[in-house]
Amino acid sequence: MAQLILNIENPAILPSLRKVLSALEGVSIVKQPKQAGKKSELDLAIEEAENGEVTHWKDVDSLIAHINSLGK
Repeated sequence: MAQLILNIENPAILPSLRKVLSALEGVSIVKQPKQAGKKSELDLAIEEAENGEVTHWKDVDSLIAHINSLGK
């Protein structure tokens, strides 16, 4: 099954567009579930930084040493 995602700038044409597309054989319209309240990974990362929940290393070598020690 192929999918086509449309971005519609003028919401006033949505009813007409839905009617036309629904009239085509084999075409169905699927509503996207709303993701109200769900934060993106970027938003979560920004919150962590704002809350001071970040770790700093003095240089790249210290970071690599820390990463290597995680597997031990």
